[in-house]
Amino acid sequence: MARTLDRRWRRWRVRGADAEDFLQSQASQDLARLDRGDARWSGFLAPTGEVVAVVRLERGDDGLILRVPAALADALGTRLERFRLRRDVEFVDDGEVGDPMGDDESRVAARWPGPAELACSLVPHAYGRGFVGQTISFTKGCYPGQEMVARMESRGATAPWRLVWGRARSLADLEGYVRSAGPEGPSGVTTAVVASDGTVRALGIAHRTLVETQDAELAVAFVT
Repeated sequence: MARTLDRRWRRWRVRGADAEDFLQSQASQDLARLDRGDARWSGFLAPTGEVVAVVRLERGDDGLILRVPAALADALGTRLERFRLRRDVEFVDDGEVGDPMGDDESRVAARWPGPAELACSLVPHAYGRGFVGQTISFTKGCYPGQEMVARMESRGATAPWRLVWGRARSLADLEGYVRSAGPEGPSGVTTAVVASDGTVRALGIAHRTLVETQDAELAVAFVT
C-alpha cells in the first residue's frame, strides 16, 4: 500500500567560500544557469546513478538555498559530507518550509515524484523524460552518477522500474495492478489521494513489463 514517509520539507542555506563550486560538482543541475531569484529542480545522485534526493534550488541575495524533503535530508547530508572533505562549505538548516508542489494532490496531478517515490533509489530515467529534462544538465561538468545517466540517455535505455500514474475505484485495485508484472522489487503504490469524485488517484512504481490500461474502472500509465 501507499508508503508513509515524512512529507515535510526543510530549507537549507549553503554558505562558505567554496559553497557554489562544491554544489556545482555534486548537483545534476547546472548552477551557472541559475540566476538570482530563479529556482530549478536538481537531483543529487549516488555514484552508480540512483537518485539520493531531489531538491528545489534557489539563488537568493546571500547565496544558494535548497528546499530538501525532510525524509531524504539525512541521506543527502551524509552523501554531501562524504564528498565535502576540507572545503569551506556549511549547510544551515532554517527549519520547515512548504512543499514546492503545494501538496500530495497537486503532486499526483502533476505526475511528479515526491519523497515516497524518490526513496525507492531509482535512476532519473525511471521517473520519466519530463523529470530528466527538469533535473539533469547534459552540458555541465562532471558530478556523481553522470556516467550512468549519460549512458542511458545516449542509448535511449528504459529503466527496469518506472514511475506510473493511476486512477481506480479503490486503492486495493490500484495496488494489485501495479504489482502484477515483473519480478520482486520496489513495485507498489507510493502516494495516493482521494479525488472529488471519490476515485483514488496515485503514483507508484511498476516494472517496465506492466501493460498500461485505460477504462472507466482502472487506468494506469507510465509517466513520460
